[in-house]
Amino acid sequence: MPNIAQIIKYEGDSSTLIWKFPLVDFNTGTQLIVHESQEAIFFMNGQALDLFGPGRYTLETQNIPLLQRFLNKPTGDQTPFHCEVFFINRTEQMSLKWGTDSHVEHMDPTYNFPLKIGASGEMSLRVQDSRRVLVKLVGTQNILSQAQLTAMFRSFLMARVKPCLAQSMGGSGLSIFDVDARMGEISADLHRQLVPDFADYGLRLERFFITTIVKPDGDRVYEKFRELHLRQYADVAEAQLRQKVGLIDQQTQTQRTVIEAQGIARKRELEGYTYQQERAYDTAEKVAQNEGIGSFSSAGIGLGTMGGVAGGMGAAMAGITAMALDPVMSGRQSAPQGSFPNGMGAPSPAADLRQEDPAPVAPAADDMATFKQKVEKLKMLRESGMLSEGEFEAERKRLLDSL
Repeated sequence: MPNIAQIIKYEGDSSTLIWKFPLVDFNTGTQLIVHESQEAIFFMNGQALDLFGPGRYTLETQNIPLLQRFLNKPTGDQTPFHCEVFFINRTEQMSLKWGTDSHVEHMDPTYNFPLKIGASGEMSLRVQDSRRVLVKLVGTQNILSQAQLTAMFRSFLMARVKPCLAQSMGGSGLSIFDVDARMGEISADLHRQLVPDFADYGLRLERFFITTIVKPDGDRVYEKFRELHLRQYADVAEAQLRQKVGLIDQQTQTQRTVIEAQGIARKRELEGYTYQQERAYDTAEKVAQNEGIGSFSSAGIGLGTMGGVAGGMGAAMAGITAMALDPVMSGRQSAPQGSFPNGMGAPSPAADLRQEDPAPVAPAADDMATFKQKVEKLKMLRESGMLSEGEFEAERKRLLDSL
């Protein structure tokens, strides 16, 4: 029995864009099954009559099974009612390779030297207008695969990509040595420029990537400028590294100083004195080492100062200082006859020595110079904060009395 009705469905693979069902001139009542992500176009007598989306459909033709042998007699048993079905794959066709077949002349905007570059990458396409794709690309072919589609657009891509690539790189002022870091921006710019060209063929350019920029490695001029470019960044990186190392050294030294200061402060705390007291000891030591250190009066000043710092010793040492700085007063003092504690009415040996001291005389020039030196030392102690104003005046008065 002849087939009263047939079933038409897609039997290609996912890498095929357009596939024509092999059975043509099928009978009326034939069942058409269209899957998701597919479309089917029904041609009748050379015209695209209907576009079918996903679902099942019953096709009506003029081919009636029981009458065909009578109707086809005039045409040699061939039906004059030609019909056929094309399936269109609407999935995104990924990883379509492309590449320039020759170099692109490009003037580097940074270093202003000419060079030749190439490019390659991948793209993905999707059928946007099924009727337009069939009319402009397929025609009477039975199949359109990814490989066939790429071959069709190879020359077209070369004619469009090369000027677009040079325009994108030149317009952005991008150097050939920085192009790898900006490849995404260049890809996006090329994609934007190529979308209208593919849309004219009923295709949608979903994605367009540049994966490789072919550089003129080995060219003498290019190698020279590349060395200069790399050296520039190496010098900057070296300077930044030195700066960081210097900063780390400074921070280390600062931390070391802080730790040492904390240790010294802890030591003072344990030994029971303050920083001001330590400075007073150091100043007193310097005063004792100055000119006139051998004189008893200078030692008296230093002892008086140390006593003031230690607390409670200032007054006692001040008395000793006054006694040492006032030999005239020692010579003037004499005990009355018969008032000595030995009861013999005679002066003691110490009294005899005082009675033999010469009478006071006017101060000599050397005494005045010594006096000035001592006053300067007192001023230094006062300015350092180890002597108050009152203590300074008292010491100065004692020096005046000693003249």
